[in-house]
Formats: sequence, structure tokens, C-alpha cells
Amino acid sequence: MKHAALGDLIAPAKVRRADDGNFPVLSMTMHAGLISQEERFKKRIASSDTSDYKVVEKGQLVVGFPINEGVLDFQLQFDSAVVSPAYGVWEVKDESAVDRRYLKRYLTSPRAIQYYIAKMKGSTARRRSLPTNEFVAMPVPLPAVDEQRRIAEILDRADAIRAKRRRVLAHLDLLTDSLFERMFGGHSFEVAEAGRVMPVMRNGLSPATGGEYPATVLTLSAITQGGFDPSASKIGLFAVDPPADKRVSKGDFLMCRGNGNRSLVGVGTYSREDRPDLVFPDTVIAGRVDTALVEMDFLEAAWRRRPVRAQIEAVARTTNGTYKVNQQTLSGILLQVPPIGFQREFADRVAQINERRPAVARALVVDDELFASLQSRAFRGEL
Repeated sequence: MKHAALGDLIAPAKVRRADDGNFPVLSMTMHAGLISQEERFKKRIASSDTSDYKVVEKGQLVVGFPINEGVLDFQLQFDSAVVSPAYGVWEVKDESAVDRRYLKRYLTSPRAIQYYIAKMKGSTARRRSLPTNEFVAMPVPLPAVDEQRRIAEILDRADAIRAKRRRVLAHLDLLTDSLFERMFGGHSFEVAEAGRVMPVMRNGLSPATGGEYPATVLTLSAITQGGFDPSASKIGLFAVDPPADKRVSKGDFLMCRGNGNRSLVGVGTYSREDRPDLVFPDTVIAGRVDTALVEMDFLEAAWRRRPVRAQIEAVARTTNGTYKVNQQTLSGILLQVPPIGFQREFADRVAQINERRPAVARALVVDDELFASLQSRAFRGEL
């Protein structure tokens, strides 16, 4: 199959800032790409000052970070919208040479991600990035445009099936939130600091350059996309064999330590089983929960509620476009703690809601495997 360097297909866009313009604000997501904040959060959650945000025209490519998680997408929703100033914006050079849907599918494929990982530079895993010259040098398989469109259509249909499965899982979370509101909304209960609910907090461990100990490490999307997703992980090399307190335990509540999106910083969830085969990175804070005080299902639902989210976003500090929290700031978050019996009744009902979750999750794994197989065949010219 014919190949072309990515730099022959795209070029950096001439970026303009939003200034005082009124534009839709887009967020970058792991699975759905660019989504308007109004659609995702039912409101705009970006800072009221978006003057420094980048304007993205329809058809332009937005590249987020970390790129090795495939967070990129073409902006096809609005004539003009804005994204975080930390994101890269690119133009397609010749629309007769490459189909945007095909190019997106390739740039987010396992083959492309392996290229990113191999070419990333930096002294620490959390700060590694892909130099622009390596990004544009990446070879892209380039069949005829009609064939590109055929491949994109097949992959789009297969991906739509995966998206439906994820929506079912998200619907289960909405049912839990609705139950929480019915049981606890409008009541006044004892208030406790998160440091009392989670008396022991610790940061995770990330792979290191030159590491010699392989282990499976979670990516941030394992905890920020709604529920715990152990499949959002990768193999990393560590300087030491990750100890037990850096591995996933069902007694820990896992929280996002930092993110370019303020709405994701501090987001938390937990695994319903011990997973010593999984390491959580240092972009995650694990809180060991006092289960005599709170039920895990109650904590997970309460942590998503607006009163808690507002506190987390208020204490988050920004550095180079990344919002961050730490153990001390999270320890001071206040939440209402109903009597434990009331929480257990809630947990029992959540368990009934979640009875469907394993079957849907298993089906999603099968869908993911099929999609990966189709991707592999497509970019080898065998589809």
C-alpha cells in the first residue's frame, strides 16, 4: 500500500484567539473526541474568560494530550468553536488526497499510538511529549480516496456499536445518580471532611525512562470516563517493581490528580475487585476508605454531586494549562455522611442496578476486540 508522511497531508493552522468572541466551547474526550461542553455537561464549565482559547474552524484537526492515548479529533460540529490553548490545531492540505474520517481512524489506531510512544521525548513519563517533527514524519498508509472512505465507513459502523454499549453503561450511572437524589436530596446529614472518610491517601507510580520492571498501568481515562475501566491501561516499564500500595485495591477510591479539563480534575471512582495486576499512575491519588463510615457506592455517587464538584474545582490550581489537586486539598473537601444503614440500603439498590453491568462490559470487550481486528486489517490493506 502507498504511504505518505503525515506532514504531506496536514499543516499547522493559523491560530487566532477567541478574544471577546462568543463561541461554543469544546472538550476533548477519550472515546467520543470533541464534544461541546453544553452537550457533555448540560452547561458550560470552562472559565468565563475564554479570550485565550484557540478558535477552531470546521474541518480542522485538534490534537490533545497525552497523544499516546489517541486524544485527537476533527472539528465538524460548528462553523467555529474554541478549545483549550494547550491543544494543537492543524489544517488538511489537500482534501482530494485524504478523507478526514479515514485520517482520524488511522491517527487513533493502535499502530499510530505505538509510533507516538516510540517517538515521545522527555525525562519523566508524565512530561513526555511527541516532538512536532516526529509527528509530521509519521508514515500514513494512503490508498485511493474512495477506498479510504470505504474503510472509514466500516470502522465508523463498528465503532457505533461500541458507542451504544458505552451509552448503556452511562445510563446505569444516571440511574444511580437518580436514586441518590431520591434518597438523600433535600436532607441534612452529618458533614465530614474527605480526610476523615479517606484517612490515608497516597499518589501512584508512573513508568520511568530506562525502567526495567514491566507492569500494566492505568491511564487517566480508566477513572475519568464514568466508572472504573480496567481496559484503559497500557504496559509500562518501572524503575522498581511497583509495591502493593501502588496497585489497585477495592478498598481505595481513585481520584484524578491533574487534568487540562477542570471538570475532570478530582473525579473519582473505585474498582469493585482487588486488581493487583494493575498499577495506578502518579496522576492518580488513592484514598483508603473507612468503610465503617461510608459505603463505597455512596461515596462514588456523592463525589459526583455538584456540591462536592464545586469545592474540588474551587481548590484546583492551574499550572501550564493543567488543573491540579493534591492530597491536602482533597482532604479538606466536605461531604454529607448519612447514617451507615441508610447508605447500605442505597448500596443494595445500586447492586441491583449494576447486575446488568458485567454482561454489557463483556460485550464491550468483544466489540473492542473486533474493532481492533478491523483496524489492523484496514491499515494493512486487508479489509
